[in-house]
Amino acid sequence: MPRADSLELDFRQPEVEPATIRSSQWRGVQVEFSRLHLPAEYEFAWNGSSHYLALHDLILADGEMIVDDIPPAPGGDLRNKMTYVPATCGLRGWAKPVPRQNTFTVVYFDPEVMENELQQESASVELRPLIYFNEPGLLSTMKKLEAAMFASSSSTSTLYVETLGLVAALETFRLQHVLNHRDSRLGTLTTMQERVVREFIEENLGADFGLDDLASAVGLSRYHFSRRFKATFGMPPHRFVAERKIEKARYMLSRTRLSISDIAAATGFNSMANFIRTFREIQGIPPNTYRRSI
Repeated sequence: MPRADSLELDFRQPEVEPATIRSSQWRGVQVEFSRLHLPAEYEFAWNGSSHYLALHDLILADGEMIVDDIPPAPGGDLRNKMTYVPATCGLRGWAKPVPRQNTFTVVYFDPEVMENELQQESASVELRPLIYFNEPGLLSTMKKLEAAMFASSSSTSTLYVETLGLVAALETFRLQHVLNHRDSRLGTLTTMQERVVREFIEENLGADFGLDDLASAVGLSRYHFSRRFKATFGMPPHRFVAERKIEKARYMLSRTRLSISDIAAATGFNSMANFIRTFREIQGIPPNTYRRSI
């Protein structure tokens, strides 16, 4: 496999560098083990074409990780915590480690090779980011891989390390299968479906779209979409969309000089009367009163 786009570390003290103890790669898999010399603050980023799986042996006094548009995950005691980011996503953040030996082990999986190697294990799986998670089976495999990478190359079998890398990939996809099945059983939208729905709504707040448009965006019937939407968001689609439109309207009322009729049109209401009625229902006062009160 071509060398993966490795995790980028940018230390705030230029003289500080991590010690990469070992880096190995085989067809479809690359493994890196890194140890930080000092408790120096650093920023990190990754946005590669491979899947990313990391085992953290870190304790952070402060810091956070951001994966795409998921809310930031704070640092802390990250020992035996893992992070998985599919090839379609990217991660970034910063960290302030405490004074101890802090290490991390990263496995990169080539998507095409893994699809061929794992066959049904990776087929039709919605791959979602998992930040600072713990799963006993996968953790056990990653701990073995960490120990093998920490050992000297002369005392570690190449076959053993390569096998561990492939097992880690297999267990990662099996975990994704479990999560997909759980979401289906609970009757909620999957993480990817939820993201698509949120993006569709935000991009179309100025339009008067219907239930069929939302359901089609995630490949569900209107009936099943409505049930899963309510189970996911705690309210029916029309209420959620109305609240998002009124939130946008509040922003425009407070930050622009547009007329109320223009704001009604910009937020996708088909009539002035419908806009005023919906605004009063959600906000408790009509839009002109809201504008005068701010």
